[in-house]
Amino acid sequence: MKGIYIATIKEPYDAQKKAEEELKKREKHLKTITSSLGEGVIVLDKDKKVTFMNQEAERLLGYQKSELLGKALFKKIHCGSENQCDSLCKCPIHQTMELKKAYRVEEDFFVRKDGTLLPIAYVSTPMIDDNGEIIGSVVVFRDITERKKYNEKIKYQAYHDALTDLPNRRYLIEKLKNELKSAEKHNSQIAVLYLDLDNFKNINDSFGHVMGDLLLKNVAQRLTMIHPDCFIARLGGDEFAVLLSGNFNVEEIACKTIQILSQPIKLENKEVFVTTSIGISVYPKDGDDEMTLIQHADMAMYDAKKKGKNQFSFYTTKLEQQRTRKSKIEQMLRTAIESKEISLCYQPIVDTVSKRIIGLEALVRWNHPEIGEIPANEFIAVAEENGLIVSLGKHILMTALHDLKHLHEIGFDHLYVSVNLSLRQLRHHDFTSLISQLLQKNKLQANYLELEITENIALCDEKNVIYSIQKLKDIGVRIAIDDFGIGHSSIGYLRTFSVDTLKIDKSFIFDVATNPNTAHLTSALITFAHNLNLQVVAEGVEKAEQLHFLEQHHCDKIQGYLFSPPVSFEQLVSLLHNSSSQC
Repeated sequence: MKGIYIATIKEPYDAQKKAEEELKKREKHLKTITSSLGEGVIVLDKDKKVTFMNQEAERLLGYQKSELLGKALFKKIHCGSENQCDSLCKCPIHQTMELKKAYRVEEDFFVRKDGTLLPIAYVSTPMIDDNGEIIGSVVVFRDITERKKYNEKIKYQAYHDALTDLPNRRYLIEKLKNELKSAEKHNSQIAVLYLDLDNFKNINDSFGHVMGDLLLKNVAQRLTMIHPDCFIARLGGDEFAVLLSGNFNVEEIACKTIQILSQPIKLENKEVFVTTSIGISVYPKDGDDEMTLIQHADMAMYDAKKKGKNQFSFYTTKLEQQRTRKSKIEQMLRTAIESKEISLCYQPIVDTVSKRIIGLEALVRWNHPEIGEIPANEFIAVAEENGLIVSLGKHILMTALHDLKHLHEIGFDHLYVSVNLSLRQLRHHDFTSLISQLLQKNKLQANYLELEITENIALCDEKNVIYSIQKLKDIGVRIAIDDFGIGHSSIGYLRTFSVDTLKIDKSFIFDVATNPNTAHLTSALITFAHNLNLQVVAEGVEKAEQLHFLEQHHCDKIQGYLFSPPVSFEQLVSLLHNSSSQC
């Protein structure tokens, strides 16, 4: 009986008791582990009902374990989406047991006891017995609220301008892309207004960048006030954009924007004035994708700048043609100098009394083998913009001085040459050194070179520009003010610059013999120049009556088609020989 008792009762009882103690020990051990994880742990049975929760899961969800044990996870706390519940078949936790596969989800939501959403990331792992049957799953999750806040902050910074807090270019592109999809669907219009503040650099130069930043903030605030329902972005620097969709009168909005922005702005007790130029592109007429519309609005803005600023301009296909031609000219110009496509012609400068040719103005010409003659003002404007004017100007100076040297060698050693300068050339650090080298190389005295600067350059108060001009004067180079009277018409710069010649613009000479006001003004300019001991050259002389007027008022020199149009160097040599034989 004792043996039977031990075999049938005691041993099984002791084994069961030992197993129960081992199980309690393991459960305690598991509880200790799950409590220290710092992540919520939920164990589900094969019916997807909660069989276990650790303390972190209770804390995160706001439930006591007893409130969820035996309850279906999906219906109770798993939302699946911030806005609405997904179907059970799409739930990764459900799929874990259906497919016996682990799932990692980087962003999802659980519902807390108080009904609020808890942003979570979780891993759902199936539990499979020795027979390969699913017996449940383990869901380990963590709170990602702070991570979401951080990501949202990073995203906000990536899509907004730090200075004005407006959306940035990247945001505008994405917004416009979405608006275009809607406009295509509803057959509606969209307009892009591309704004650039006029002469903003002057604000920074005059008042400093701190004041410049304050101005940009103020402009952003005004744009938001003018267009409270529109999408407004700062594209960078002093450029902004306004996106219009739905029903709108784009001209009215553009006019209102220009009017409001032109009103004085008070910055730290100082009144600052700024204007804006606006380019406009409209969908679908001007493009059907976001980048094309922005690019076309940008092109229209530059057109508004060219027309005089403080106005708006619509995109047209003509602007596209101009942009294409400009781009082509820019590319071709880089090789044109080396391939000797760029040449010089010369227009004689004549002494008014003796009618003798005493000087030459060097004029640049470009005859391209494919597209033919390209106007000088067109390619010089491109060269000014992209910086090629420095190398182009060097080529012009080298050619002009080389030709002048040849003329001196064949007996016309009384001639001087006049060459136009750009502001970029004067800003170049070694420009005066280049002039000295070229004069020495051609064995020419400095007074045989006259450099023409415009009034706009003369009005520039940059120290290095003023220094360069003075240095040129110091070595003996002559300085002329070109197109006098059509720029800012300021004479104050004559106190800063020591010049030798004033060249009266051809617009004065055109009607000097027929318009009394022009005649009086031209006469006054000549007298003014002579009182300052300056030589006067009248440009654009084409008629005998104009010459007669200039002779009467003792203008020193003249140039124009009445005497000769610009001619090639070979033609010039023949002209000089003919003139000298007639004398």
